[in-house]
Amino acid sequence: MSCQVLTRLIQGRINELRSEQVRLRTFIESDQSRWEALAKAIDELNWVLEWVETEKKEKQLG
Repeated sequence: MSCQVLTRLIQGRINELRSEQVRLRTFIESDQSRWEALAKAIDELNWVLEWVETEKKEKQLG
């Protein structure tokens, strides 16, 4: 799987999680643990996305 494909897949998943998080906003007080789990998943995927993009740039330069 190419870095470009992986990047698109990760970004798509981040967008899905953010959409879910927005829908939960009205239930944030009653569903705080779910909100926190989504926030953590988004943060982790953003980290992976940054790493993939860095690797892609390094390969292009190298």
